[in-house]
Parts: sequence; C-alpha cells; structure tokens
Amino acid sequence: MHLQGKVDNGEIVYICGMKDRVAKIQNQTVIVSPLDWGLGHATRCIPIIKELKKQNNTCVIAASGRSLELLRQEFPELQYEEIPEYGISYSTNAFSTLFKLLLQVPKAFGTKKNEERVANELVQKYSATYIISDNRFGMHSSLCKSIYITHQLRIRLPFLLRWLEYLFYLVNKSFISRFDECWVPDYKGSKNLSGILSHSWTVPNAHFIGPLSGRKKIDCETEFDVVAILSGPEPQRGILESKLRAVLPSLPYKSCLIRGVVAPRNSATKVGNCKIQTFATNNEITKLICGSRLVIARAGYSSIMDFEKLQCKAILVPTPGQSEQVYLGKYLEPKEHYWCIPQRKIEKQLRCCIDEVLGV
Repeated sequence: MHLQGKVDNGEIVYICGMKDRVAKIQNQTVIVSPLDWGLGHATRCIPIIKELKKQNNTCVIAASGRSLELLRQEFPELQYEEIPEYGISYSTNAFSTLFKLLLQVPKAFGTKKNEERVANELVQKYSATYIISDNRFGMHSSLCKSIYITHQLRIRLPFLLRWLEYLFYLVNKSFISRFDECWVPDYKGSKNLSGILSHSWTVPNAHFIGPLSGRKKIDCETEFDVVAILSGPEPQRGILESKLRAVLPSLPYKSCLIRGVVAPRNSATKVGNCKIQTFATNNEITKLICGSRLVIARAGYSSIMDFEKLQCKAILVPTPGQSEQVYLGKYLEPKEHYWCIPQRKIEKQLRCCIDEVLGV
C-alpha cells in the first residue's frame, strides 16, 4: 500500500517503499542504467537489482566507466552492455569547476541523444519491459515502461545563479516527465536527508521510496579511529587526498586513507599513524566504515544514504563548485552524526573537528 498527499504546487506525490515499488515488477526483463558521474549512482542501484532478482526478473546492466566495473564485480552473473560515458570532469577550484561544468553541457546533451537511440536498441535486443535509469535522462523508451531515479527534483545552483533555479527545475521536470515514474530515494517527512532538493518542488508520478543503500551494518572490532574514503572526478579527488595526507599522519589517531583510484594492483603504505591504501572493494569499504569511529568523505548523496543506514559519524567535505554537495553538507550539519568542513579549511579545522567528534 502507499499513502499520497498534496504538495504546494498541486502535484500528487506518492509515499511507498522501494520494495513495494519493485514488487510490482515480476518475471520481467529490466534494464538498469546508472549514471557514470561518480560511483554513487551505481551503488544505490545495488539494493534495487537485488530486489528485482528476488522477484524473478532478468536484469541487464547498461552502464559505463567505473559504474560498470563496480556492478560487474557485485553481480558477475548478469548481462552487461557498455553505453556512452558522460565523462564529466572538474577543475582546481569552485569557480573554474562551475565554468567547466557549464562548458560541458552541450557534450552532456549529445550523450543524452545517444542514450535515447541506445535505449531503444537495448529494449528491442532483450525484449525488455522496463528501464530503470538512475539520473540518465536519455535512458527511456516508448517501447517499454521507463522509471527515473533522482533525489534532485530541484537543481541547486551557486548563490549568484540561484534566481535561475526555477527555470532549471522546469527543464528538469520536462526531462523527467518523459518517464512513466520518478523514484525519489528519500523520506517524505521532516526527517528527510535531501532537504529542498526533493522537498520544495515536485514532478508528476513521483514516488518517495526511502533512502537506498546496498550496505549492511556488520559487527566488528574497531580497527581505526578515522577512515577517509575518497571518490569523484579529478583533480578534486587528488586535491583532497593531498590535504588529508598533510594532516592525518601526524594526528594521535589511528587512521586509514582509501585513495579511491583505479590501479592494476592494490597497495598500502604506512605514513605516521595513517595507513594509505590505493582502493578498497565495496565489501571492504563497508567493513572499514563499521570498524571505525569516524568517517571522512565527500558530501555525495549516495554516501550520505550509506552513512545513515550504518548510523556512523561522518565529516562531510563538499566538492568545491558542486553546489548540491555544498548544500547537503550545510543542511545535514545541524543533524546528529554529521559535521561539515569546506575543503579549503581542512588543514585548519580537521584536527579540532576530529577532537570534538571523538570526545577528546
């Protein structure tokens, strides 16, 4: 069953859990297609894929880049199709990152157009009856039922461009309206995780399905005081790594820094009190989070959903120039378990913040 209620602009928003939504899809062929902009879109598809399999559905993964690699590791038995990458890249500071992102808009629209062709081809190839697209605007088809997943019904813009947010919302709404349903991975009520991103304006056929996380809390001994997990596009990933390397090894806390880079082999070194590791598997990351007293990570929404499920303490470091992460960091900071530090203030504030969180 689901509840429904009116929101401010008259659109109907349904409140229904993910399992209830997926339970309506049985014995079908489903194409699941996450965006390749970071790994979060892929990781939050994991519980959906698992639930689809429980309902005896045949899943085909259409993805690219590291998202494709991650899901292939998680579900080696499934069929995979490599589709066009968005290949979004950042710059070295907030202003130039924003400018660079705007310059990449035409490229993104070109990829979207390609996706629409690919979507139709894949539906015909596999006789698919559903497409579930996580933030890929072009992965829909009139030949089957199409479902879109996003927590950003409202696109957060930098302060000077905030007057354009409603216009961006209208464009966003027009794209999402081409799908049969929109699944919003958040709670509907006041205890939500995404704030105005999904609770100020809405779209037709929106269903709040609750936060999505493929992680399960495990009981294990505390191995580290602090675990820092890096992710996201360069050069910002590398910039944050350099800042954390300058602080963590000298602190009186046992720490671990997962660099999050693609490499042919995994290696680990010890610098002061900090273990620095090239990468970690999805299962290893879950164990590291559950076996630490505090996590440091980007303020990506998928990571936040993981932290919420695992009930861990987290210091969020928003990616400069990514307004959504800046908003989420500030929005969640007053809530229990979350702290937020701007990347430029890591060297000055991290020590004091860790002392506060760990009660020193």
